[in-house]
Amino acid sequence: MNIAIIGKFYKESAANHIEETLQEMGHTTIRVEAEVNFMQYKLLGFRGRNITKTFYNQFLSKIPKIRNIKANAIYKIYKKINIDFTIVLHDFLSKQEITTIKRITPSPIVLWFPDAISNFQKAMFFVAGYDYLFFVDKYIVEKLKSEFNLNTYYLPQCCNPKAHRVVESTQIDKDLYSCDITNAGNFYPSRMALYQHLTQYNFKMWGPKPSFWLTVPEVKKMITGKIVFNDEKSKAFSAAKIVLNNLHPAVINGVNKRMFEIPACGGFQITSHRDAINELFEIGKEIVTYTDFNDLKTKIDYYLDSTNETERQRIIEAGYQRTIKEHTYKNRLETMFSIITNFEK
Repeated sequence: MNIAIIGKFYKESAANHIEETLQEMGHTTIRVEAEVNFMQYKLLGFRGRNITKTFYNQFLSKIPKIRNIKANAIYKIYKKINIDFTIVLHDFLSKQEITTIKRITPSPIVLWFPDAISNFQKAMFFVAGYDYLFFVDKYIVEKLKSEFNLNTYYLPQCCNPKAHRVVESTQIDKDLYSCDITNAGNFYPSRMALYQHLTQYNFKMWGPKPSFWLTVPEVKKMITGKIVFNDEKSKAFSAAKIVLNNLHPAVINGVNKRMFEIPACGGFQITSHRDAINELFEIGKEIVTYTDFNDLKTKIDYYLDSTNETERQRIIEAGYQRTIKEHTYKNRLETMFSIITNFEK
């Protein structure tokens, strides 16, 4: 099939992972940039690009003429190439834009929303007219189906074994990344609120420095300011004794992509408990969860104890095997295609 992917393409983006996986599955992919790509403006720096991007999304993109420029560029792609299927990541298309694309081609357009409910923003998908809606949180699926009668399905996050894999680390890598606890990504308040109570551990947080307004002196020593992708992230996860994956409070009954990336990279994970995890991993054997801070603290101390190293390694191996077998982008895309095929029958 000719499959269009409408999304944001950058290192470790879901759009990139989906594109690579679809090509491996034998499909032809058509990359459709949903937004202006500010990553090309290297002179602005990371923070400068984020500020510019925020200004564009919050203000400039709301001007009809500017939005139409981007929409018209998308329409040209559909007029030029016969598209059999479209996957949209995040909530990029309005009802008018989907209607226009449908006039060009009647092929299915699906939304795979890879974030928590807190990132709904304008939530155009409620009325946009997608043929299928896929979400990574079971609560969202159940709510939208029962109350709004939307055609919604549960499709969890996952990993890309080509990008999230076990890699060999040198002694230099181990000296850099070794620690008691680690994580990778952006700092946000709920992470800060937890991390400030874990300062007694050797904790290294990989990712950009926090925003200027998010200042918590207690966690300063944890901040590396180094962004890690792919193999570097794998080295960071495998070198640490524990990768602490504390889920955002807005993740009500789902999980994030980090939950699958960590075991795929050979890391040992302790994560916030959600009931949805029971369907994805065997808790205590393939993954460790915690229910509150006291539970977390008890489990951190338990697994940092060298006498429990054998158990820690056993969980790492079991989590890795489960992840690469059942929780890859190929698994998820096959599920998506199966749902759509069965529905159309």
